[in-house]
Amino acid sequence: MAVIEGPGLEASGSPREEVRSAATTQLVLDIATAAAGERELGHILLETLSRLATVVPLTGGSIALVEGDDLVIRAAIGPFGQEAMGQRLRRGKGRSWSVVTSLEPCLIDDIRTAGVQPTGLKAAEAMRSWLGVPLIRRNQGIGLLEIDSTEPNAFGAADIDLVSTIARALAGPVELATRYVVERQANALRDAFIGVISHELRTPITTIYGLTKMLRQRLDTLAPDVRAQAIEDVEAEADRLYRLVEDLLVLSRAERGRVESAMDPILVTHVIRRAVDAEAGRWPTRTFTVEAPPELPPVLGEETYVEQVVRNLLTNAAKYSDSGTTIRVIAEATEAEVIVSVDDEGVGISDADAAHVFDLFYRSPLVARKASGAGIGLFVSRQLVEAMGGRIWARGRAERGSTVGFALPVHREDDGEPPAGDE
Repeated sequence: MAVIEGPGLEASGSPREEVRSAATTQLVLDIATAAAGERELGHILLETLSRLATVVPLTGGSIALVEGDDLVIRAAIGPFGQEAMGQRLRRGKGRSWSVVTSLEPCLIDDIRTAGVQPTGLKAAEAMRSWLGVPLIRRNQGIGLLEIDSTEPNAFGAADIDLVSTIARALAGPVELATRYVVERQANALRDAFIGVISHELRTPITTIYGLTKMLRQRLDTLAPDVRAQAIEDVEAEADRLYRLVEDLLVLSRAERGRVESAMDPILVTHVIRRAVDAEAGRWPTRTFTVEAPPELPPVLGEETYVEQVVRNLLTNAAKYSDSGTTIRVIAEATEAEVIVSVDDEGVGISDADAAHVFDLFYRSPLVARKASGAGIGLFVSRQLVEAMGGRIWARGRAERGSTVGFALPVHREDDGEPPAGDE
């Protein structure tokens, strides 16, 4: 691939080049050291980007890994990092995938004159230069290391060489860490499946059995209000049992390696209102509101999955909020995505917890004291959202409570494919 040269070139043997070469050598050693002592993939990726920023004049950067037919951003830094994290790009003709499949770097001196549209509002407005380098293992592209700048012509040939060197050093540790993550997750999923069957299912089954036995034996002697309450409790526990079985099905699919999803056009507003109506009946002491414009575009996904995700988020919000509080569901659209967020006024979430709430079995000390739970609902939600080509996140609210949201790709009438950024 021809590379357009720009700033960053130094004459061979110049003092600046020697300093840069020494910094690159040290950076490679740092990556190897971090990888040898730390198996956590996210830590390795983020550490690489942070150290790379000390030797390259970048504004931000990210590392995306190939996961099936998706290229998924697993680490990001800079002003576009938050909106980039978790973005999934379906296999196709975008520049990111071109770098991965061609095994060649790509330098864009000026995104605006090149007619490229980055994914993400902040990136689209401010990003000017972009450099993408493939992560290669055994002659196959396994990911993408990219850096960007708000200045045009920010990178040159020397930067391509440096980032390519870092990518070569990173590919091995990424493969090993990924393998470790897959093995560990498979074991955890098996444990979770057994745990839910042996413990979580027992409570609703026992409750339903006891209440129905009481109704059968004493139906004629029970006061009307007691009978009505018993029937309401049976319905609630049956709903809980149904939801647990749904989560178990997702866990079993994830344990086999991948959760599959249909990619049909869905009107999210209808799904949200149906889920809110169902949860409002289960939590009568909370107030649920929906803020969604009627002209929201359809998204691509599976309707039952979207409803399962929304209900999981609403249940979480209600469970960890007090009576009398309000839970707001907000839906809005960008050119590429429909974004759904659930705001609550509950115990909140710290930055440290936000990075782990979608991990299997993870429950922060704050929420563990507030209510019981299995720690699988948000994990399941992430599996479903990512299967539909979306992304999911959580963060604390400045005033009170937390926000958990997800985004799904907008349905395009012309090709039926989710919109993909060109970066």
